Amino acid sequence: MEQKRQSRADRRKNSAVPPGVGERRKGLPLEVRCLSQVVNGELVIYVQDPIAAENCASAERVITQHLREHGEKSVVFDMHKCTYIDTPGLTTLFEIRKRLAAEGRIMGLQNPSRAVLRMLNITLLNRVFPVRFTTDEEERIPTSKLRDEKR
Repeated sequence: MEQKRQSRADRRKNSAVPPGVGERRKGLPLEVRCLSQVVNGELVIYVQDPIAAENCASAERVITQHLREHGEKSVVFDMHKCTYIDTPGLTTLFEIRKRLAAEGRIMGLQNPSRAVLRMLNITLLNRVFPVRFTTDEEERIPTSKLRDEKR
């Protein structure tokens, strides 16, 4: 007799692992790490960790600190190491963008990871945030038409 394939839910029920352990999404770091440097007259902030509801307050605090230290008119967030972003994380980026616009500064995203780009496309925020690629990543990620911001 052929054995039926178990669903993921059935495997979890039958395993000795307690619920919540081994889930798909692991706990996110409570502190978001960012590095910044000025490249060709624009401030580039390298986001090192995922941004989600659990740590978006930390992300906003850290990013604001970098923005205060540098007064460049153009700010770019390099998101290639940011492996996950959810709606509160996108809201945080949008609020930062609004503050920068009020100060007369512009903001864009650079090299977003596949997960970040997917969320931008789903929420249609890829129309709000200018996205650019500085690597060959653009060919590997299926996406809607992306355009470089004209300066």
